[in-house]
Amino acid sequence: MPHIRPLRSLALVLTITLVASAFGQGAPSPRALEGLDARAAVELANAWKGSDVTTFATPEAVHFAFPNGTEVVVPMPEDLMFVSVAPYLRQTHPCATHYMSGCQGELVGAPVHVQAILADGTVLIDEVMPTMANGFIDLWLPRDQAIDLFMSLDGTSVVGRLTTFADSRTCITDLQLTSAR
Repeated sequence: MPHIRPLRSLALVLTITLVASAFGQGAPSPRALEGLDARAAVELANAWKGSDVTTFATPEAVHFAFPNGTEVVVPMPEDLMFVSVAPYLRQTHPCATHYMSGCQGELVGAPVHVQAILADGTVLIDEVMPTMANGFIDLWLPRDQAIDLFMSLDGTSVVGRLTTFADSRTCITDLQLTSAR
């Protein structure tokens, strides 16, 4: 079967390209963060998971700690807050501050239907969002709000409330998907 070898070569080239782009054309470095906004910084932090860079998000900023002692802080926008949610079926971990470099949720690549609704009924999100390789779904939500979160997956669902205040959690790991009985 002569067509298999070219497909393997193509797959190898694609894998190398994806890894190189995820690591900013080389090893993670503070220079890769220059000029990035918080959204791009979170995406890069997610891509750097598994590297030797420690990354986490607070309501105020995205933090990067490099092995040589260099620290970089990218401020969050004034009007939005980053919250990462890991719905689960059987296994979770307690968490308040999301570490992109360390947190791992149970469900990877799961198509979760997410609805985020304000108390006045304003729908912020109503879409299917796949969990990332770390088992989380990253959300950017308006600040200073209490938000009802509805999540469902394959006949299971969960309802919870999260907040986006200065003292709110950026890591939500206590939303267990269960079957309706």
